[in-house]
Amino acid sequence: MQEAHARGMTADLIVGSGWPLGGRFLTIDQQTQRVRLVKREVVGPAVLTLSREELAAPDPTRRARDEVPPARQELVFLRLLPGGALAGAFQPGAEALPPADQATLRLEIPPGPHTLYVGFREQGFTHVKLGAPGADGPVLDHFNADAVRHYLNELATKLGPALGGKLGNGLRALFIDSLELDHANWTGDLPAVFAQRRGYDLRPYLPFVLDADVASAESPFMRDVRRARHDFVRTLVELFEERFLATFVSFCEAQGVLARVQAYGRETHPLHGSMRVPLPEGETWLWHDEKNPTRIRVESTVVNKYVSSAAHLTGKARVSFEAMTNAVPVFRETLADFKQGLDASLLAGLNHPILHGFNYTPPDAGFPGWVRFGSYLNERVPWWPAFRHFADYAARLGSVLRATKPEAQVAVLAPRADEWARFGMLYQPFPETHYPWYQYALASALAHAGYGSDFVSERVLQDAHIVEGRLTYGPQSYELIVVEHATSLEPDTAEVLVNFVARGGRVLFVGQPPVEAPGLRDAARQGARVSAALASLAAQRNGRVHVVEAPDESQGYPGLVRWVQRHMVATGIKSPVELSEVSPQVAQIHHRDERHDLFFFANLDVDEAHSFEARFPAARGQPWRWDPETSLRQPYPHVREGRVAIHLAPQTSLLLVFQAEAPRGEFASGTWPAPGDPPQGVSQTPLRGPWTVAFHPANQGAPFTRTFPTLIDLSQQLDPALAAFGGVAIYTTHVEGHHGSEELILDLGAVHAVSELIVNGQPLGMRWYGRHRYALGTHLRPGPNTISVKVSTGLANLMKAKKDDPAAQRWAHWFAPLPTGLLGPVTLSQSEPAP
Repeated sequence: MQEAHARGMTADLIVGSGWPLGGRFLTIDQQTQRVRLVKREVVGPAVLTLSREELAAPDPTRRARDEVPPARQELVFLRLLPGGALAGAFQPGAEALPPADQATLRLEIPPGPHTLYVGFREQGFTHVKLGAPGADGPVLDHFNADAVRHYLNELATKLGPALGGKLGNGLRALFIDSLELDHANWTGDLPAVFAQRRGYDLRPYLPFVLDADVASAESPFMRDVRRARHDFVRTLVELFEERFLATFVSFCEAQGVLARVQAYGRETHPLHGSMRVPLPEGETWLWHDEKNPTRIRVESTVVNKYVSSAAHLTGKARVSFEAMTNAVPVFRETLADFKQGLDASLLAGLNHPILHGFNYTPPDAGFPGWVRFGSYLNERVPWWPAFRHFADYAARLGSVLRATKPEAQVAVLAPRADEWARFGMLYQPFPETHYPWYQYALASALAHAGYGSDFVSERVLQDAHIVEGRLTYGPQSYELIVVEHATSLEPDTAEVLVNFVARGGRVLFVGQPPVEAPGLRDAARQGARVSAALASLAAQRNGRVHVVEAPDESQGYPGLVRWVQRHMVATGIKSPVELSEVSPQVAQIHHRDERHDLFFFANLDVDEAHSFEARFPAARGQPWRWDPETSLRQPYPHVREGRVAIHLAPQTSLLLVFQAEAPRGEFASGTWPAPGDPPQGVSQTPLRGPWTVAFHPANQGAPFTRTFPTLIDLSQQLDPALAAFGGVAIYTTHVEGHHGSEELILDLGAVHAVSELIVNGQPLGMRWYGRHRYALGTHLRPGPNTISVKVSTGLANLMKAKKDDPAAQRWAHWFAPLPTGLLGPVTLSQSEPAP
């Protein structure tokens, strides 16, 4: 912490060392709990004799990777249900729970098929993943406030004296990483709390609530079970928020630090958890791309929009994310992947990347040394000198977005109650199912069509205010509420929708409007309130209530974007940006402050450029381009009659800022160094070589030289030095210049991964993402010219070749060799006019 502060850096501390939280010092009653269901199909008449051990045999297909024999195990139900009972009215079945001291169970099975439901309450059934000594051992019971306080006090007692009594004397925040509670679903007083909050006894329904195999069955029996399952999940979510998150936030306040939490998992509401904490955090991942094995697939996870929505609703400017989390394609990552992940995350509303990587490794550990998880980010990566360009890009964009307010017109309500009822607790940020299929994608599709949106919840709607036809919560307000295919709503929510429309708001129901209320207690009366409210809503449509068919899943995400564009026009909601062409690869976000309207556009297409015109009806002032790579600002030149022409090459972005006055400071002059596609008809001259290549292997390997008549993929060569190359390769050739006034573009074609261009000894810049194209200007002179291209590669093929190094082989043994070097084709073409 002292070293961080001396360098002007922020120091946060992770609570524990692995995940989820736990420790050797926890008593059994402070350890994580679950009720585990075991089902057996039996046929009578028969007498079944089983030991408790035989009954408790786990299902190997559902075993968590860090499960251990539980510290304590108790049989809590032994229920026999006749075959076919699920098709009728609810019945709890016959309870055959034996006395606690009876080791062997003798059970008489009546004639016919039956299902035996066996439930075990297990404590301490899983341990911390990758916990360091002291922070390893049993996982904490996050639903037990006393256990949570005990755990946190242990932390403060051990560390507080070294920090002058309070953790806040040296730390900005305490951080809680992935929850990953391995299906924990119980705590000691859950039955009593459930009865108090939900108004009935959970025990008759518990075996069937835990049975995920019958989520979609339709019968009176299963309708009751789904209502009880909703109540069960809702109770656990409430307890987690009250007993864990609230306890942690209060502890942090007392210690003078902020609470930074990835507040999602199975046991949290994906919105409410992040609303509770001062520093909410999401995550973005790098994966192996199954469709194109030579590439990495970048994923801004589905929970990110929920995290950013929570921050927007509660007025939090900083929304961090675990950036480019990498547990699979280690050594394959590039800065182009990082930019792709950053742009996608910014579009989802996050604005502060915290990189998952930078492996510290001492020199005596060898090369690559210590590699646990995360992208390999240190000075041994050949492209490391270019990392500062990504860091500057991320820092400038993040600072601008954190200093301005996100704008949104649409509030999106997902059918959370239906999801809980049918599927129980789904895992975030990788839910086992998307219900409905477009739940998470709809907000993104709105951004592609030019609209801003946030996810809301029923609680948010009930606590919001309605002012002049807008739904207002905290600093955010919305003109339209989109209800995503919900069959049930709480009555208070349905009545909010009625009030919203009556006072000028607009509602769009995807699929049929809700027909019932969630939960089991008093279901008929509560459902009647919902029906009455929806009937009232239908009677006062007046163009402000829309019921539309659900988007066709077979058309995928592009079809969803088209669906959004079509139906948003019908609602009459005006977007802040009107696009001549909507693409599923190009999206935008809109921010404002007192003097500026900011629009950030990003093309997430790795291969294709996209051009379109945009109008900004409500933007104030004239458009300027603020360049986050260089910090330069300049009036945007491509404006005609209120239309702004935009060209986005692959993986490029644009920060367009409308301002009434010229900004203070230094400004760029001339043209922007980001040419678009060559116009049709412009001749392209290939540079055929030969190429002399000077190879400088990573980790100070011995340099060597090769000459190639044409460019080649180094990974496909029989020469071991080339096939296993990772480092810096400098390609040199010669080209004849000629007299002429035209300016030329040098296009390097395919490059893996960072390029730098030197013409006649003069550096002309670096490309670390997208197309590697350079404006030569006047640097190509008449007569002979020397062109050198410095390519800084990744380490994947080198690590793959290190057969005797366990650290390298752990991450690199499984994938095929990756294309490496300058592949071209390299061409010269005339510079095109500005778009």
